[in-house]
Amino acid sequence: MWWTKMIELKVFQSAAAGLIADRFAFYATHPDRPRKGTQPRPFFQALSALTGAGKTPILADAVTRMRAHLHAEPIVLWMSKARSVVGQTLTNFSEGGKYSHLVEDFRVLPIGNITPALLSDPSAPLLITTTTGLFNNKEQAEGNLQIYKRDKDTFGDESPWERLIARPGVGTRRPLIVVYDEGHNLSEQQAELLAELQPDAYLLASATLRLPVAFSKSVVSPIELWVEECGQTDAFSKLLATNEDGEVKPELFITTIVDSEKVVTAQLVKRALQFDGTTAAMGSSIDELFDRLRLLEQAVEDENLQFSPKAIYVCKTNITDDGSRDDPSLPFLKREAPPIRIWRYLVEQKGVSPDRIAIYANLAFESGTKPDAVNLYSKGDNDFDQFSAGDYQHIIFNLGLQEGWDDPACNLAYIDKSMGSSIQVEQIMGRVLRQYGATHYDNPLLNTAHFFVRVDRENVFTDSIEKVKAKLKAEGAPLSISSNFGGAGAGSEDQDPRELDGVALHHIFVDSEAARTRIGELISDFPCFSEGDANTVAGAKGASTVIGVLGESTPQQVQWQDIGNTNPVRLRWLVSTAMKSRSSRVLAVSDLHDAKFDVRVQAQSKADRLSEKLAADATEAFYSLSELVYESGMPFNFGILRVGKKAASFSNSLYSRYAGLNKFELPFATALDSVGLPWHRNPSSGGFYIPLLSEGDTANFYPDFIVWKKGMVYCLDTKGSHLLTDAVARKLFDIQEDHKTRVLTRFITEGKQAALKAKALPGGYTVWKMKSGNPTPIHVDSLDAAVKECLR
Repeated sequence: MWWTKMIELKVFQSAAAGLIADRFAFYATHPDRPRKGTQPRPFFQALSALTGAGKTPILADAVTRMRAHLHAEPIVLWMSKARSVVGQTLTNFSEGGKYSHLVEDFRVLPIGNITPALLSDPSAPLLITTTTGLFNNKEQAEGNLQIYKRDKDTFGDESPWERLIARPGVGTRRPLIVVYDEGHNLSEQQAELLAELQPDAYLLASATLRLPVAFSKSVVSPIELWVEECGQTDAFSKLLATNEDGEVKPELFITTIVDSEKVVTAQLVKRALQFDGTTAAMGSSIDELFDRLRLLEQAVEDENLQFSPKAIYVCKTNITDDGSRDDPSLPFLKREAPPIRIWRYLVEQKGVSPDRIAIYANLAFESGTKPDAVNLYSKGDNDFDQFSAGDYQHIIFNLGLQEGWDDPACNLAYIDKSMGSSIQVEQIMGRVLRQYGATHYDNPLLNTAHFFVRVDRENVFTDSIEKVKAKLKAEGAPLSISSNFGGAGAGSEDQDPRELDGVALHHIFVDSEAARTRIGELISDFPCFSEGDANTVAGAKGASTVIGVLGESTPQQVQWQDIGNTNPVRLRWLVSTAMKSRSSRVLAVSDLHDAKFDVRVQAQSKADRLSEKLAADATEAFYSLSELVYESGMPFNFGILRVGKKAASFSNSLYSRYAGLNKFELPFATALDSVGLPWHRNPSSGGFYIPLLSEGDTANFYPDFIVWKKGMVYCLDTKGSHLLTDAVARKLFDIQEDHKTRVLTRFITEGKQAALKAKALPGGYTVWKMKSGNPTPIHVDSLDAAVKECLR
């Protein structure tokens, strides 16, 4: 159903799309908008986000929101460099596609299917998909590019390109929005050709802005200058971002940056990366990968999931380990090209069926030398479609598969950096980062990207890990990274949990039935509107600011003027958009299928404002009426934990050793171990969690330590005092089952603190408990005393 599909958009995705649309609305209606002569300059926005953040749905939602602010139904030119990416986009946006609900009212078609009637039809928005190659190299390939050929029968002696430039509407030219997926590929020539279309807006998906000089000069620089000149109004300041120093920067108006931590919190990507490096032979590293693969397959079975973990193998193509060129005329069994050697090892040594292996590279073969059992794809566009349909478990490729292939079932990667290979580990990272099912599982192995890197020197491995860390730090991704270097598991091992008395743990879930009932009442009380009445229409307005000559302290005058009506949208879309901008949980329990939400209304109308109020009231009801419940019928399963052999060992812990303990956690764990109770260091990469009842994407709290005592579960978290804020106070729950407390949460901070956010005084520790509904501090002198206080 339509309204169930809408919950797929995460809160942070909705917020990013909303910011883009709000910026566009302010820019497009501003009387001082930059112009070249009488021609308004286009709006520009770059979307920067971590791999797996969902740039396509964000841009799709942004386009739909922007439509509500336009005077006529727009044409969207959605393009990418790779034909495979364009093909996926068309499939996803077409009826039944996973993003079709985001562009529900749009007619979606490839550029080869456009007609003059579609381009001029004012009744519905139009979304056209295309590769950049269809219109690029205009002069060099004039005879081959159909879009520039005049077609008397179809386009009335005009070319499709000329008609796209004209795009006649009702009394005025239809607005045009250019969306460029993988916008870092934008070239000088592409920018020059797109300028001929005179678009109203450019939206580029790009983590790094490397724009052509002429494009920056004509499109970006005028917006930055405009921001500097009129960025002092309250209305404008809400649309600006600040840097780490709190300074407003014009360039931050042209870029929407998605917080990587929110991507991880929304469970779209994995929580951890594990690197195992070796200088041993290729087979040794692949053996380790297979050992991990078997553990993953067992974890998938234990979690009752319906997928097979996949592995990729990244290597050079036609160059051997010693740097010489492989001879394509040799028999297959004598070839030394890395893809062939990997293929043979998988089949001959690991028993993998050739039907489960694909090679995606321009691997050279002379006629008749390629065995029929080898599934070879040479990076052609048709080859990609066939490859994608194959559902292979083992994929061998070079860097050619980076763009366009996104399979969240991919958990493992073998990377051959031996003999000075130029393959960059950080470039491959994104192919293994997406999380299957957009859900973090109990077993940390399923929430981890596993890399096996073969190198010729240890420093090559070390340098690779540092590059990965630098990239993740630059993107603000809160992913944990662990690494081991050695041969055949010399640096780490897999641990099973010990059999300890009294250790039992069960999941905690959100009981929202009371909230569902109240939200149903709010929706039932929502008024009915008639399309076209005074409550559903709103004239669009533009604003200008007059700044007094006496200085900045002089009150500013804002002058508004009518600029006409905007496109109406369904009231259901407005309500669901307002809800999902607050919480995906709220939208999930809201039934919006009533026919009264079918009415079409305009942005800024009374109906629009009431939709915002409904969303706010529903969100408040959800979080005030929902409860956390301990569910004994849903046991939490402790899986295999991978740790280094030199990690700290303990006597009473669930696992014999734990790695990654910081300078506060290690002495705390030692003090905890001395008490004699069973305990566990809970991994944030896939351990036990408590759902957080707060606005935003579905967030979970992973306590640092879990202790079992007399049938009670104690969740202990060692936080620095600067982290203990009101937001953290929401985690201080006593969670019940059948009116009996089953879980107690405690926080431990260094120093003496009297209140939340108060500065900690040196000496001792503070244990925070929930008493009478409020977080209460208890000061103790030592860690041993802190542990005992936590367990009272």
